[in-house]
Amino acid sequence: MGYAPSLLEANELIMKKKILSLREHYDFEDRTGIKLGEADGNFFQLPAKFAVMDTHGLELMRLEGKVLTLRHQFTIHSSSGEELGTMKKKIVKLIGEEFWVEKNGAEFMRVYGNFTEHDYQMEINGAPVASVHKKWVSLRDQFGVSITGDVDHRIVIGAIIIIEHIEVTERQSQSSNFSTGFGNIRFGRP
Repeated sequence: MGYAPSLLEANELIMKKKILSLREHYDFEDRTGIKLGEADGNFFQLPAKFAVMDTHGLELMRLEGKVLTLRHQFTIHSSSGEELGTMKKKIVKLIGEEFWVEKNGAEFMRVYGNFTEHDYQMEINGAPVASVHKKWVSLRDQFGVSITGDVDHRIVIGAIIIIEHIEVTERQSQSSNFSTGFGNIRFGRP
């Protein structure tokens, strides 16, 4: 039996997404299926919050959304409460979507790609540091994460959870708008 790295040491991991009725849950495993940690959030909590724990239930980090903002915004905190960065979603982009992470008011990481297909990259100063992909997995609600550069793993893991949360909530919002698209229009006699 080999050594299993902690969630914050693993450079290749699988993220499994479980969207339950009232909460979001994510499991992190290494490529052999050994659990490294998990994250939990609640759909109805305002602002949205997530806790990321190791396999012993110890908190590794927290994510907290901002309620009143023009764009999606989350702050990533260490387990001791230190602010590691703030992730924001660009409001207007001609093609696709893009996020960035700021530290002390300055952008230090860009995140771009196809978020709905789980195929996106993270870079610092133009150099790739991590990617999310479907290379090793074939199931719909899981995807691979490769951390290839010198970056705090908490920032990468936090960014992925935030993107997944935003994608899920936006899809739910769009589907509820679509299903009620006719509003109060009535056909026939009153």
